[in-house]
Amino acid sequence: MTAMIVDMIVCAHAPLWGSSTTGVEHMRLRLLLVGGAVVVVAAIVVAVVAVRRSGDSHDTSDPATAAYEIGLIGDAPYGDAGREQFPRVIDDMNQHSLAFTTFDGDIKNGKERCDQPVYDQEVAYFGRFRDPLVYVPGDNEWTDCDRANNGSYDANERLALVRKTFASGETSFGQRTLKLTRQSAKYPENVRWAVGPVIYVGLHVPGSDNNAAQFDASGKKVDGDEAEYTARNAANIEWLQASFAAAKQAQANAIMIVQQADMWSPTDAVVHYADTKAALARLSIDFGNQVLLVNGDSHILRIDKPLADKAGNTIENFTRVMTFGDNQNHWLSATVDPKDQQVFTFHQHIVAANVPTYVSP
Repeated sequence: MTAMIVDMIVCAHAPLWGSSTTGVEHMRLRLLLVGGAVVVVAAIVVAVVAVRRSGDSHDTSDPATAAYEIGLIGDAPYGDAGREQFPRVIDDMNQHSLAFTTFDGDIKNGKERCDQPVYDQEVAYFGRFRDPLVYVPGDNEWTDCDRANNGSYDANERLALVRKTFASGETSFGQRTLKLTRQSAKYPENVRWAVGPVIYVGLHVPGSDNNAAQFDASGKKVDGDEAEYTARNAANIEWLQASFAAAKQAQANAIMIVQQADMWSPTDAVVHYADTKAALARLSIDFGNQVLLVNGDSHILRIDKPLADKAGNTIENFTRVMTFGDNQNHWLSATVDPKDQQVFTFHQHIVAANVPTYVSP
């Protein structure tokens, strides 16, 4: 039975909260995930991590076996508080040597207007990252922009702006960049890259039920765009298939997919993620090695194994990680170690200056 070591509190059904707000690097609780169950295998340990930096270089002496660290963020900044706190997250991340960071969508909250300066400001934020940053779109920057409080924009026009602003060119954001392979001119936001024997994939799967058409009780369409959803959904499945094929051909140890939508949300519509989940199930079973899905959308830190086969068995080599967001302006990192059978080990980084003053119940 597959086991996975995770450097934080893991809960499949409840939020995962940081337990320390001191200046220590992070608090570590080592847990063992076995078939979806959680077993404590070691006591809480406070670990101060020594940070290795040497200009813009990384240890590439043996790319097939060298371990490295990556950053995982999204859903930021949200509102005035987020715009105050997000730069502290960037500053904290810049103190670490990261092969790259992924941003899993939502450059603003769902109530703020989709005006041009919002997109320009996010580009400026991304430019402050010392190491490469790869962006995938969220719903707040395009599907929801037709709302009156978002500016009553045409959603497809905002999507075109997202692609022009965030998905033009062959490289990532960041002061040190990463070369990306883009799916096509039509879907440039779907990307792929590799570091060592691990394949990474950016996939455009947004919240708001994947932008599929939504209807009220009378049958009137109230949201979404069926034509846009249908075409992009087909392109997404093709990109997943091509990416897993590339991973198998390269004999990769693992594949990581980054998208925005929480496809297992207990509160939002998730019907139109069925194709994506089915494809991930088929491809994960066939691949056999570790598959990691990183998403945002629900704004809580969580690690679980929500994907099952046709018989209801948990697919053990598939793990989902949901990143911090909204009013929790912190970040998550993963150590990627090709020598480790599980490949990914996760660490939460609580930015002390962004922790609120708690009110005891």
